[in-house]
Amino acid sequence: MRNPARTAAYTVLALALAASASPALSVPAPPGRAGPTRLAAAHDHQDRQPTHVRLRTRTFDPTTPEGERSRPRGKLRTKDGRTYLVQFTTTPLDDHRAELAALGARIGAYIPDATYVVRMDKATRGRVAALPYVRWVGPYDAGDKLERGAVQPSTRRYVVTLVEPDAADQRAVAERITASGGRVDGSSAGRQVIEATLKPAQALAVAHLDAVLALDVWTAPEVDMDNARVAGGANAVETAFGYLGQGVRGEVMDTGLRTTHQEFAAFPPILHTANTTSTNHGTSTYGQIFASGVTATARGLLPQAQPIFAAHSLVSDRWAHTAQLVDPAGPYRAVFQSNSWGSALTFGYNATSAAMDDIVFDHDILICQSQGNTGNRSARPQAWAKNVVSVGGTYHYDTVSRTDDAWNGGASIGPAADGRIKPDLSNYYDAVHTTASGGDAAYTDTFSGTSAATPITCGYAGLVFQMWADGVFDGGPGLDRDVFASRPHAATAKALLINSADQYAFTGASHDLARMKQGWGTAGVGNLYQLAQDNNWRLPILVDETDVLTVGQTATYTLTTDGSRPLKATMAYTDPMGSPSAAQARVNDLTLKLTAPDGTVYWGNNGLAADNWSTPGGSANTIDTVENVFVQTPAAGTWTIEVIAGQVNADGHVETPATDADFALVATGGVTG
Repeated sequence: MRNPARTAAYTVLALALAASASPALSVPAPPGRAGPTRLAAAHDHQDRQPTHVRLRTRTFDPTTPEGERSRPRGKLRTKDGRTYLVQFTTTPLDDHRAELAALGARIGAYIPDATYVVRMDKATRGRVAALPYVRWVGPYDAGDKLERGAVQPSTRRYVVTLVEPDAADQRAVAERITASGGRVDGSSAGRQVIEATLKPAQALAVAHLDAVLALDVWTAPEVDMDNARVAGGANAVETAFGYLGQGVRGEVMDTGLRTTHQEFAAFPPILHTANTTSTNHGTSTYGQIFASGVTATARGLLPQAQPIFAAHSLVSDRWAHTAQLVDPAGPYRAVFQSNSWGSALTFGYNATSAAMDDIVFDHDILICQSQGNTGNRSARPQAWAKNVVSVGGTYHYDTVSRTDDAWNGGASIGPAADGRIKPDLSNYYDAVHTTASGGDAAYTDTFSGTSAATPITCGYAGLVFQMWADGVFDGGPGLDRDVFASRPHAATAKALLINSADQYAFTGASHDLARMKQGWGTAGVGNLYQLAQDNNWRLPILVDETDVLTVGQTATYTLTTDGSRPLKATMAYTDPMGSPSAAQARVNDLTLKLTAPDGTVYWGNNGLAADNWSTPGGSANTIDTVENVFVQTPAAGTWTIEVIAGQVNADGHVETPATDADFALVATGGVTG
């Protein structure tokens, strides 16, 4: 805690912060899916005449000869089946569907345009085809059901989807699979899915069953958290030294938690507040960090850490709550807190933002905060705070590859109203596999928003704290120090995360993954581990708020590089809270400056709003409390790194009588000697 003698007056903003908290973040509709709209009356659709049936293997007009010629051939064509495609002449209405049902037809899945998969006998087919609003009735072939229109040439595991959810159909199809010599691997409680291992002939036979809608080749799950663990290096540091969060304590503050979930049994949560019955959102965010891996694809970033949980709606004084978190004699001893919720959206730094800055300044704890999900600069006020780690999001489309990632209009973005670069970091915005509150063994594949990106980022911060305690940056792993007692300052942990982050390549402020959308990139502890290992278990420059500056002073460091890898310098400082009535949140002004061996100067953040790499020249940055210089191909030789105290307007280092400020500095690159 920076200043234990704070007066009660400073808790007023913290109380306002808790009182103004909104419910958990709601995620807007994904791209391509409209939000709520006015429902049009049925007659508005009567002129929209369907012309094609659109299957994944073929699109055809069934009333033309080409439609018949497009049908599957040979064994993939269904003969004497009872499953048909029924296309309507217009948008189907409830009256239409009711009349088909009255004739004895079973209406199943919808196929565009205006088409259903319908099960019925031949007599019913004739009556349905004669209806004035039915355009066409034709067979639903086995080849239409198969992925890519063909069976696989070898024994494969398939996902068998039924025409409609029906327990009797599911049981009957499973029995047919078993009778044919196939193996049923599982049946969904949703009554419409079966997983089965089938030989080619068996798969073809299943495709001919009337109750079957589709067969798709099953693949091993590639959803998160396994993707997130791979992408940021969690698996790499686990493999190297078994880092799974042992000794790390961190808090998730959210709605409520299903404490009895099977993923939380190995390391039960410590409840920092009472629980609530609104457990859906909190169970998912908590699992991203702390799930133990009963289901491997849901394993969190810190599966062997000690979890702490708090319900934000029950925290009346967040400042005091945070003080309890970092009390060395208390039961929590937390090194981070993750928040996927926030107060009412805003475009600027306000009292809530200031309260968060005050909390981090006084309690020196890394706090991760979701930016929001508006697709514009309207964001959670907590995220506009200088001292938190604000987290944005990018769609990763359920792949580990970064080549298809995109911001795509989802997460809230920066800059802050005063021009500061926000968010600080970003991570997966979509398709996160994590724990769900529907049962003790419930999961979801679709958790999303910056609510999902934030726990991933904070989980990686936990790994940084563990690596720090174990000596990865202090001479070599194996020290096994107490994580809380030996932890770096919050600004240092933030600088480590930013310096080692994986950036998305971009050019220009309008790029889909520009700086104000991705922040400084996505957490990469694997990179950080490798950088330390390559430098004999140290970083070339690592300052953990040990150097203190008064106004006008400069701290100077040198780094001699061989130019073999990019030179990256990150300076961050925890700033006293800004005034909500001011146009600029920054109070003190510390500036980063690098000078190349030939005298070329690089000022912090110059050019980095428009590119991944710094532009020489420019001028001192007077806005941000995080400054970077990233040089892609640095000149070999000795570089000078300076931190300049341009302004110290409030005491940033309360441990000394002077009005001064401290900072974190991380510099990495290919060093010599």
